[in-house]
Amino acid sequence: MINKAIKTAAAVVASAALVFGGVTTSFATEATPAPTPTSSAPAPKLTKEERAALKAYREALGKFREAMTKFSADKAAFRDAMGSYQTAMKEWATTNATQIAAVRAVQTTFRQAVSAAGEVRKTALAAATTAAERQAARDAFNATVASARATMNAALAAIGPLPAKPVKPELPKPVRPTKPVKPTPAPTATVPAP
Repeated sequence: MINKAIKTAAAVVASAALVFGGVTTSFATEATPAPTPTSSAPAPKLTKEERAALKAYREALGKFREAMTKFSADKAAFRDAMGSYQTAMKEWATTNATQIAAVRAVQTTFRQAVSAAGEVRKTALAAATTAAERQAARDAFNATVASARATMNAALAAIGPLPAKPVKPELPKPVRPTKPVKPTPAPTATVPAP
């Protein structure tokens, strides 16, 4: 019980100190000094060499700005050319894949026709008893293969040749020009004011 009373009393004292201590410090105001105007020293005069260097810098800066304008235009042209090339490559890939699939389908059909004719010939040769029957089986096989080949050639001619791959543009990638370095005036000795 005594412990609880001591803790409660300590809490009341601490709370009172915080409340009343904050009130007294909250009324304290400090006057901030107003900024005083500073007199600026006149700029030091530049020597002939420094003026010439500054003039050369300004001319180089003008050329740099022109080069940056050209760089921006070249970069845009390069980006446009590469975008067109990439679009053409996507279209070519789609068209090329479609035509290759069609050619493979025609070739598969031809192989299946030749394989079926071979099976018919094999069966006919096994059943043939005379040389004339064997020759007739071979002739039927050759006629079937010739017909399948003619059909394949006509289908391949209808598909047409594969499309030509687009040519990548031969534009050099633009190089960003370097900005000229601004000359700094030589330090001069200054005499402190009395």
